[in-house]
Amino acid sequence: MRIDRLLVKNFKGFDSKEFNFHPEFNLIVGKNGTGKTSTLDALSVAVGSWFLGVRGADTRHIRPNEVLLGDFEHEQIDEEGNRHFSVQWERAYPCEVIAHGQVQERRISWTRTLNSPSGRTTYGRAASIKQLATKADQAIRKGQDVLLPLVSYYGTGRLWQEPREAFTVSDPMKVASKEEQSRLAGYWNSVDPRLSVSQLTRWIARQSWITYQQQNRVPPAYSAVKEALIACVEEAQELYFDATLGEVVVEFSSGTQPFSNLSDGQRCMLAMVGDIAHKAAKLNPQLGSKVLQETTGVVLIDELDLHLHPRWQRRAIEDLRRTFPKLQFICTTHSPFLIQSLRSGEELIMLDGQPTADLGNLSIEEIAKGIQQVKDPQVSQRYEEMKGVATGYLETLEEAAKSPPEKLEDFKTKLAEAIAPYADNPAFQAFLEMKRVAKLGE
Repeated sequence: MRIDRLLVKNFKGFDSKEFNFHPEFNLIVGKNGTGKTSTLDALSVAVGSWFLGVRGADTRHIRPNEVLLGDFEHEQIDEEGNRHFSVQWERAYPCEVIAHGQVQERRISWTRTLNSPSGRTTYGRAASIKQLATKADQAIRKGQDVLLPLVSYYGTGRLWQEPREAFTVSDPMKVASKEEQSRLAGYWNSVDPRLSVSQLTRWIARQSWITYQQQNRVPPAYSAVKEALIACVEEAQELYFDATLGEVVVEFSSGTQPFSNLSDGQRCMLAMVGDIAHKAAKLNPQLGSKVLQETTGVVLIDELDLHLHPRWQRRAIEDLRRTFPKLQFICTTHSPFLIQSLRSGEELIMLDGQPTADLGNLSIEEIAKGIQQVKDPQVSQRYEEMKGVATGYLETLEEAAKSPPEKLEDFKTKLAEAIAPYADNPAFQAFLEMKRVAKLGE
């Protein structure tokens, strides 16, 4: 599966917007409120249409609160001729998500529409993707080795308020129901932006038990997942399930830690990469050790840089590309380090400007200024503000020196008020006050 083009109409903050996506990696950037998360939500509706043909899977519909809310101003004139204005808010229908892409090696288009507040998201014009999914579903239930596409969405709250119980397994021999052994279990929670750590933990625990039962012969898919986790988590060296502790444990060059003790950045990346990898292993077990290299699909990640140190941000994109070479990633970010990591400007989707080629050749300052519209990235906002105050202060001094004596006190008061907010920087204040004394006297 791959999304090449997406058109949304009356969806969240977009009245009409078209997106073109790179087949490998995409980074959506823009100021807050420009629609980065909205774009991912629309994409989740598009890729979630695959589940229309998968029995037991939860598809993704357009929600009533995702329909564009338009404001309309009305003017009224009272008996005395006074003008009054009121604003009404109305949902704009129809709300549409139109996708063009490749599914099961076929180029197709499909549309999902919500036409009214009480209506349901239509799927009549999504017959093409539904039929392909139904055919795959039927093949799976006959035991055929059809390749299933991976679909996953990770929001900014993917690990919020995770209880410790989600990280532990009390009995690895009883962690899997028959439903969990189905290949289609790899589609559980696929379009839910929250991440289920418990599913990953149970899967690792079961794979560890199977390894033990087979005289330490590690299943190829489990070996591939472990390698992916170690490769994508900074300084990780080994990973295993500790039956005594009941948790997944990670060995780092600096020591060993259970999953629940990891930093937010480590847990976030470990859980996300692990979720992608173990879903791929469930969906396509016939691929064995090649499962991560051969599984196709679409992964949506909101704020890929979440909790990651800048040094880790610089390698995150290449880690994902190397580990999952046939997945299409569509992510959002505010990080110039991630933007710099892209291979070309074609992989950058800007919601409030034009993309730039050769991103890898740009410095962080050039990216911040030219792409992210930061006026002067070399200095802090406060420093820039103080510089402006100092310039204004000196200009006022020149004006005061040319004014009549009776206006000097007013100028001195104005000058004192200008530097009053910077009492935490006495050197800054003292320098300007010395300039004042030299120019105007005490």
